[in-house]
Amino acid sequence: MTSIAVRQSGGANIVSIPKAIIKTLGLQVGSKLDLTIKDNKIVLTPINEELSLDALIEGSPQECFKVMEEDREWIDAVPKGKEV
Repeated sequence: MTSIAVRQSGGANIVSIPKAIIKTLGLQVGSKLDLTIKDNKIVLTPINEELSLDALIEGSPQECFKVMEEDREWIDAVPKGKEV
């Protein structure tokens, strides 16, 4: 069992999850965890969010959607086969 200490950072009390546990659970910076108390114990459970295209686009900076010159060349290109 790994023991960790509660630390203070600014006005928050924090704990750090060891890298080995992060790797084992497939977590990364920004991963969301559900925190519950069960039998007087803290339980952290990874939340597996299914990302949709809409969710990914919603979080993207708007400047990523500007049509560039190379995009325009591709958009205006004449079809070469049955891709239409």
